[in-house]
Amino acid sequence: MSEAEPSTVSTSTSTTPTTTAVEPRPLAKGTSGRVSGKWWKEEKKPFKRAHLAPVLKSKSWEKQKEAMNKEKAIRQLIKEQKEEREQAEKARKQAIVDRRKARDEKERLERMREKMSAKRIERLKKRLGRTKKINH
Repeated sequence: MSEAEPSTVSTSTSTTPTTTAVEPRPLAKGTSGRVSGKWWKEEKKPFKRAHLAPVLKSKSWEKQKEAMNKEKAIRQLIKEQKEEREQAEKARKQAIVDRRKARDEKERLERMREKMSAKRIERLKKRLGRTKKINH
C-alpha cells in the first residue's frame, strides 16, 4: 500500500460489502517528529512547563542577557550591603570591647593607687610615730 492510495477495509459480516476509507494523517511541518503517522494516535505536543522563570520566557538572547546582568548587579549590591553591615557590626563590637578594656584598666590603676596610697600612709604613720614617739 502506498501513501497516495487510501486504505480500504472491507467487512464480510453483513450481506452487502461496506468499504470505509481511512485517510492517513499527513505529517505536519515543524513537528520535529512528534507525529506518529498512525491515525488512531493522538498528536504529540511539546511538554509545557507551568512555571517558567521570567528570563526563560523572553524570546531574544539580548533580553535574557540584560535580565541576567541586572540580577547579577542586584546580587553584587546585596553582597556589598551585607559586607558593610557586617563591618559596622564588627566595629561596634570592637568599640564595646575596647571600652570594657579601658574601664577595667582604669579600675585596676585606681585600686593600685589606693593600695599604694594606703602603704604610703602606713609608712608615714610609722615614721611619725618613731620621731615623735607617738603611736597613731
